[in-house]
Amino acid sequence: MDVRGVDAGLLQTRYRLTKQRAAILRALDGGGSHLSAETILERVREELPGVSLGTIYRTLDILRELGLVQVFSYAASAARFEAVIEKHHHLLCVECRQLVNVAAPGLNEIAQAIGTMHHFGDVDCSLTITGRCPACFGNGKPKSSNN
Repeated sequence: MDVRGVDAGLLQTRYRLTKQRAAILRALDGGGSHLSAETILERVREELPGVSLGTIYRTLDILRELGLVQVFSYAASAARFEAVIEKHHHLLCVECRQLVNVAAPGLNEIAQAIGTMHHFGDVDCSLTITGRCPACFGNGKPKSSNN
């Protein structure tokens, strides 16, 4: 993630790139996506030991508001966060909870058409497709009842 670009973007808002915000962005950018707040806290504490979970959540809310972080939550699962990349959707395994980013060409056009039909503006959409990943589907377990 280009920290200079992020810093310039934050300066155009009422926020500045604090050491906590920078550490959280590095934690999100440092490999792996869809991290829980607790995992982000562990990564950030390697650099800033005094950071609290409350600070992590408040900072993630600010970064999400600014469009730098996406949040994914599904049913009773804990929220997971990732640095914003291109617009994408998710494929979720109902057994092991593996989460995969997927493209859904044409979905935005469908969402826009539905929004227009109902006189909605500023329409956005997110799609979560649930199923069983290849490892869970092929392991012989009976189908999960979470569908």
